[in-house]
This record gives sequence, C-alpha cells and structure tokens, in this order.
Amino acid sequence: MAKLVQCIPNFSEGRRVDVVRRIVDSIASEAEVKVVDYSMDVDHNRAVVTFVGPPQDVRRSIFAGTKAAVELIDLNKHKGGHPRVGSVDVIPIVPLQDISMAEAVALSREIGKDIADNLQLPVYFYEQSATMRHRTNLADVRKGGFEALRENGLIDGREPDLGPSKMHPTAGVTVVGARGPLIAFNVNLASNDMKAARAIAKKMRDIRDSGGGLQGVKAIAVYLKSRDIAQVSTNITLPHQASMYEVYSFVEREANAMGIEVLESELIGTIREESLLKAASEAMKLPNLTTKRVLDNWMR
Repeated sequence: MAKLVQCIPNFSEGRRVDVVRRIVDSIASEAEVKVVDYSMDVDHNRAVVTFVGPPQDVRRSIFAGTKAAVELIDLNKHKGGHPRVGSVDVIPIVPLQDISMAEAVALSREIGKDIADNLQLPVYFYEQSATMRHRTNLADVRKGGFEALRENGLIDGREPDLGPSKMHPTAGVTVVGARGPLIAFNVNLASNDMKAARAIAKKMRDIRDSGGGLQGVKAIAVYLKSRDIAQVSTNITLPHQASMYEVYSFVEREANAMGIEVLESELIGTIREESLLKAASEAMKLPNLTTKRVLDNWMR
C-alpha cells in the first residue's frame, strides 16, 4: 500500500475568498495531492484546508501553500475570534496509511526546515514533534497570540526551534507537528451570552483535567459577531475516548440548565468513519453499530 498522510493547515484568513482560493490552488498544484475539504469562517477569520497524499508530495504542497499565505496575509491587519500566532498558524501532519508516527514526525521536521530556510519564518514544533515538553500542547505554544510575540519578542523560552530569532514582520511564526486524528467540532448556542459559553467551556476543561470525562477535549468560547451568537468551540484530540455526541450532549445539558437552547453543531474539516459511528452509536444506544454493518463498505 502507498504511504499516505493528511495535512490540515490553518490559515489566518476567513473573509477574503480570493486569497483563500489562491492558497488552496497552490496546495493543489501537486498532481498526487488531493484537497478533500476546505472551509472559511468570517468570525474566526480563519480557513482550514484538508488534503492528503504521499509524504513528499504533501511536503511540496504545504510549502507552496505556506509561501502563498506569507505573500498574501498580513497578520498586523488581522482580527478574529480564534487564537493565532501566524498567517499560517498551525500545520498538523497525521499519518493515514502505511506510515508510522515516527515517520510523520520526520516529515514534519522536513516541512519545518523548508519553511524556516526558504521563507524566513520562525518555526515551532508541537505535539509528537515537540522538542521541549512545554511545547507539546498547541495552546501553550500559542499563548498570548501574535500580539504578545510581537510585543515581547521570541525570548525567555519563546525562542523558535528553527528559523530567524525575530518573528516575520507580516506572517508572524508558524507551528508544525505530527499528531493523531482530531475532530474539530463546534456547538452554537441560540444566544449571544458569552458568559454562559465561557462557563460551559471552562467546566469542560475542569472535568477533563480532573479525569472525570471529556478526555482530550479542548474547549474555548468564541463570539460569532456576524450571527450575534456564542459558540463553544472544541477540539476532540482523543476521539476513541470522547465522542462528538458526548461533547454535544454536555454542551446542550449545561446550556439548557441556564435556559439556553443549542442552535446547531458544526464539523470543521473531515472525520474518520469510526468516529461518526461512535457518535451515532451513543446517540441511539446502538452498541453493535460498526463499520461491518455499513453496506457501503462492502461495495468498495
């Protein structure tokens, strides 16, 4: 079987369609790479692109996409609801087929070196690629955001793993790393009550940290100005332990207790079939719902 990896770069642009389209076209320039999804959010002011391909093709594609983003996005002019440190904020690499995590880490290091050497962009490694324990968690690497790095400089433990010792004047820095599958899943409230959304997100984090459930779930509250609603934005980093249904149910239960309804939920990027089945199985109390019961899998 051919080696396949997934790359899910997050770009700090969610309002200019032409800019995102040019970045996506740059990524898609490699023949063996397939862009399977991309989405934009005006309130987060962020675009997420998902593409798959052989390791070295993905390496060339993400360099092309990063180069385009550095040329097109000035983070000094960027305002949005999502934390960020760079025009190309984060570049996750996920091993999909016939490739080990160690190989994915090696690929991430090659990608980081390409970016640092050729685009003069400071690079930090995170997750499985982290060179320091305190950089494993993306939130720790991104603490304070672009503005804090611009004001304080890349010093006192914030020195990059690769690249210049000063941040790029318009593109900031970028974070690269290999990791396992992750589900980006948001729950929108039928309310603009950010106090409630923050309380729900904090309770989720507290329960996770206490070991009482919601393992691997990261949660923040975001105000969606274009719709005047509050959002509980989550990353499910251990989808084999916590499901979308568990997250949705928790948010709904907590919101209802405050007299607030859930408006809808939202999936960003792609999801593995097993994660979708896990959520459906829990929602319908259907324990024997497995991939073998899905007819489409027998027709491929």
